Amino acid sequence: MAKQSDMSFENMKSDIGKAGNLFYQYRACKRDASAIYDIENIRHGQVYARTPLQMNDPFDSMIGFSPEKIYDECIDLVLSQVKLSMGQMDPNMVLILKNILKYRIIGKTVEFITALNKLKKYIFTQSVISHVSPADFPRFVAGNVDRLYKKCPPDIKQYFNNKQLFFIFSLVIKDYKNVEIEEKTIIDALNVEDSLKLLEEKTVEIRDQMYLPFIKDFLSKLTVVCFSASGWNNQLMWAHYANSYSGICVEYDFEKMNKFIGFMCPVKYSNDRPTLTLKDLGIDKLEKDESGNLKTAKPDMKKIFSYLLSKNKCWEYEEEWRIINIGDKPYTPIFIDTPFIKSITMGLNLDDMCKRLLWDVCVENGIDCYQLVINSIDYRLEREKLTELSFDEFKEFSYFEFLVTHTSALGEKMENNSKSIIKAAEDSSLKLNTLIDMLTSALDFLSDAYFLKLSFNRYCKNMNTQESEVKENQKIGLAISQINGFVSTAKSGTELIKENLGNLLITQRITLADYHKAKRLLADILELVEKHLALKVFGIET
Repeated sequence: MAKQSDMSFENMKSDIGKAGNLFYQYRACKRDASAIYDIENIRHGQVYARTPLQMNDPFDSMIGFSPEKIYDECIDLVLSQVKLSMGQMDPNMVLILKNILKYRIIGKTVEFITALNKLKKYIFTQSVISHVSPADFPRFVAGNVDRLYKKCPPDIKQYFNNKQLFFIFSLVIKDYKNVEIEEKTIIDALNVEDSLKLLEEKTVEIRDQMYLPFIKDFLSKLTVVCFSASGWNNQLMWAHYANSYSGICVEYDFEKMNKFIGFMCPVKYSNDRPTLTLKDLGIDKLEKDESGNLKTAKPDMKKIFSYLLSKNKCWEYEEEWRIINIGDKPYTPIFIDTPFIKSITMGLNLDDMCKRLLWDVCVENGIDCYQLVINSIDYRLEREKLTELSFDEFKEFSYFEFLVTHTSALGEKMENNSKSIIKAAEDSSLKLNTLIDMLTSALDFLSDAYFLKLSFNRYCKNMNTQESEVKENQKIGLAISQINGFVSTAKSGTELIKENLGNLLITQRITLADYHKAKRLLADILELVEKHLALKVFGIET
């Protein structure tokens, strides 16, 4: 993982270039009469980023923590806040208490006591070999702690994992040479049962009421979008992410990325699951501000990014890269501008209507289109570049009907909303969310209506339809008239909104980022309006 100081746009571009610049997304691309989600994103040149808490892999970016590490922190926080009778207790005694409590809370008391008895057997065996008398036992341990710890069996070191802890518990067991140690043995000897109970209550309270909610809230404000560097012919990706070969693979050329869209880094694969601690998130004490919120220091973004960029080794075939963004609002997905799609490869069983609509989008945006093909000799995947001749002309009418259904519902909605939007703009009462939603819907409608016109023209041409037949069909004429009416309304409304957009920015009713987003949508709408006006519908004067 690169250092934070190295995560500049230029350095990321360099790393992306070294990886080949080409990255892929495998998508299901399932047909939906109301919206074709994946196709709309391609049309808009965007990718969808969501919180890492919603990943498909239950281990992926989910809350992973080492109970030992977390409870060490929680107990330390409790000890710094709770006034106990042990406040002036010897630090070594506090350390003993912490470890007994930690393994009690995580349900490993039996394992810990077993390890303690093994430690006892190991230490006394070593003292016997060295002919040490009981009176000299503490001096023997203190004088040989380096050697004893170094040669200690791993199953003991697992619970006494530093020299100080090893030394302290080696002295604890000095009076129990011929006695099987139990948890009660130690607690009674130290007389700390009441302190243990109080600490346990406070520690569990911190875990449930502070740590888990805080880390969930923190991760919920991050967004992640995933890509693969494995190419368009990764068979496992086709099976797992592209609806069992019925979806698509979108190829992005990140060499054309000319602005910062997030931190883009490769995923690291490992069998060791990473963890986040309270200190990583900026919590090192239990203090709240005047609003009752927990006071935090600056989080360790290097640790957090390492956490978000780690995945189980079984997923290594994905060759994944991620774009990570940091937001302010929890569980708020975002759309990231990625208008550098190089190609789309269509799956073996992609729905015909989606295929036709995708082709139109690709032609409109200058994107190469391919069909996935199974090699007849071996298991390799191949692909063939598509042309207009690749499509079945007799399915054109079904496609046309699909677009009619798709645009009709949206058209009605647009008709109802457009007048209120224009009035709100005139009254200076326009709300940003309403505006963005309306502009996005308008763009979708204009796009589909444009493709509908193209489809209709192709169908008439392929079926040798006479222009006179089209002119006499009142339903077709009415549909085209309604589309053109909306195009005209969209043009005047867009120009009016464009005039008022600057005032919204000046009066600080929208942010600069939202202002530019709205401007892009307005520009796209006006561009489509011009295309509509220039497109002659077969047999109908427009």
